[in-house]
Amino acid sequence: MKEKTLKKFNFAILILFPIILLIFSVTFNVYSVGTKNRINKELENFTNSLSLRMESKYMDMMTLYFKDELNNYAIANEFTNLVKEQVRLGVTPHFNSLKFSIDYTIRTNIRNTTYGLLFISVLMFVLTLVLNFTNNNFVSSGNNTNVGTVSNNNKIDNAPQTKPINNVIDSSSSDSIKAEIEAMYKELVKEIKSSRDEQALEILEKMFQLDDRNYLALNGAGVLHTKIYSRDNEEEHFKKADKYFEYALSLYNYNENVSNNKAILYSIKYELKKLEDDYETALIIFNDALSSNHLDPELLNNRATLYSVKYKISGDENLFERALNDYDELIKIDFNNIYALNNRSAIYFNKYKNSGDKKYFDKSIEDCNTAFKINSSEALYDNRGSLYIYKF
Repeated sequence: MKEKTLKKFNFAILILFPIILLIFSVTFNVYSVGTKNRINKELENFTNSLSLRMESKYMDMMTLYFKDELNNYAIANEFTNLVKEQVRLGVTPHFNSLKFSIDYTIRTNIRNTTYGLLFISVLMFVLTLVLNFTNNNFVSSGNNTNVGTVSNNNKIDNAPQTKPINNVIDSSSSDSIKAEIEAMYKELVKEIKSSRDEQALEILEKMFQLDDRNYLALNGAGVLHTKIYSRDNEEEHFKKADKYFEYALSLYNYNENVSNNKAILYSIKYELKKLEDDYETALIIFNDALSSNHLDPELLNNRATLYSVKYKISGDENLFERALNDYDELIKIDFNNIYALNNRSAIYFNKYKNSGDKKYFDKSIEDCNTAFKINSSEALYDNRGSLYIYKF
């Protein structure tokens, strides 16, 4: 009995070692490929971010010399597209070369590691054969003192084992959970718009309990903490909002709605802290989103509002023109846009304060009156600061 058991044990070792190494080799390859893809994705994102940052800086510089020509919206749009093309032609090839070098290095490491694992697997197989042969010779010499012990082990090995009960969630409940979250999200939006923070947080907690990776929950949490941050100016809420937006973007492939809301977060931080990095971060996100949808009303309004805020802070006339161009374009698309009318009224009033020219005061009053006639309950929000449009 002992001889047969030992042979089975040695045979199991003979099979398991190569299998374990093979599984490790496959896992290593899968992980390495995933790492390579993540690196390529991060490089792609960095390339786009760098290009947009360079475009923004280049446009600021060129505006100083060609501001009269760039006041024409069509010329400015054509010039912007030319700058984007030239900057990307200058940046992209170098990063492509870098990605090729990284790909080559990772492929080489994967190949060398895989060969090493295969060599170890073969070596372990041979050593196990030798061990098996040695043990068989030892068993055949007739030492039977441990038969009782082996028999006891066999009894233990043959004893039935209790299997743990798994908690299984019926997949058919996913649709009902999704419907429940959507219903809760509608209530969440109402609470956020009504500034009932405690009720909104309670709804979010329930949503996250159902699904902590749900897009609606993550986006709603980001918007809620952004609004609290804009009101209370507490860094804790900025960090929470940024964390929720980043997590949502990582899960949902840079969703435009979430990108818009994240840009609003950094716009508000710029208005509160007046740090240039926050302005540039917000502007890059808005420009990137508008590059694929240049007539999106919410994005146009929010970028123009960012320009308007910086104009109020810096007094740079170029920013006044940029904001005004976006607001004018937006009002052409939707004459009844309360947000655009209120924001354009605000920038006209700031222009009046900076220049003393009464015509801007009259234009500001005209936009206020127009907004009031369209919807008196939504108009005249000037005391609440800049008006951004969240994408719920």
